[in-house]
Parts: sequence; C-alpha cells; structure tokens
Amino acid sequence: MAQHEHVRVAVIGSGFGGLGAAVRLRREGISDFVVLERAGSVGGTWRDNSYPGCACDVPSHLYSFSFAPNPEWPRTFSGQEHIRAYLEHVADTFGLRPHLRLGHEVLLMS
Repeated sequence: MAQHEHVRVAVIGSGFGGLGAAVRLRREGISDFVVLERAGSVGGTWRDNSYPGCACDVPSHLYSFSFAPNPEWPRTFSGQEHIRAYLEHVADTFGLRPHLRLGHEVLLMS
C-alpha cells in the first residue's frame, strides 16, 4: 500500500534545477517540501549520461551554484563523475537528504 505525505511544495527532479530550488526553499525558511526523483540518486543529466568522455562544455567554475562554489574542480571542463560528485556534495552540505524521495516517479494522469 502506498503511503501518502502532504507537503507544501513538491520539486520534480534532483538535477541542478531541482537541487537549486530545494536550497532556495530552505533559505526562505520553507522546510515542508520534497524533491521527487525517479532514479536512485541525485544528479539528473549528470547521473544518467556516463558515456566515455562525458564532460561539461562550460568552464566548471561557471557551471556550479553561486552559493556553493567549488575551488576543487580538477579540470577547466570537468567530467561527468566530478559534476555528479559535486551535486551529491550539494545535497549533503545543504541538508537536502531528508527531503529527497528517491525512486519516486511522477506520472501525468489524463
């Protein structure tokens, strides 16, 4: 039987956009939210795409949150594994894990 949880805000996806929204909610004092993620971990595109040579085509220091700069990028154009690790770090640093609902797919019903 499915459990139901009432929350004020539901964010769909745990890529850059979803995690950024979650951090903003916390900073605005909103704690009654969940981040719904179909997969088993955060990362969005950077979790799903892991082909050889997968990397960012934007300099890494620009491809990070202004509120969470990463001076430890290993390359100017970091690879998928480093970007995914950065997103995992953001989830941990900003206390988002309790809000994550991994393995939760959102379906449109008509």
